[in-house]
Amino acid sequence: MSDTHNDQLDTRWQGFLGLPFPQSCYLRSPVGEDLVLLDSHLAGCVSAALTGPLDQRRRAALRTGIATVDRILPELADDPGAADYFTRLRELAVLAAAR
Repeated sequence: MSDTHNDQLDTRWQGFLGLPFPQSCYLRSPVGEDLVLLDSHLAGCVSAALTGPLDQRRRAALRTGIATVDRILPELADDPGAADYFTRLRELAVLAAAR
């Protein structure tokens, strides 16, 4: 992947690390999804992508996680903070998957 792509992933990741996990997400399970677990899985895969090539397991986890975020975002429309957080996480996952 190009240095520009890597720089974009790294820059967005650094910005994301400063975001607090939305408090409302501890109590929500839209479409039956555990948002804390979804966050940790995707963030772990993105972090791994910053250190080198991803294995098949992490690539599959990113694909599944991106699809899950796509399913939950409509359910988070009433919570702008949560919707923004997961939209940003999804964008990071897409960048990481493209590496």
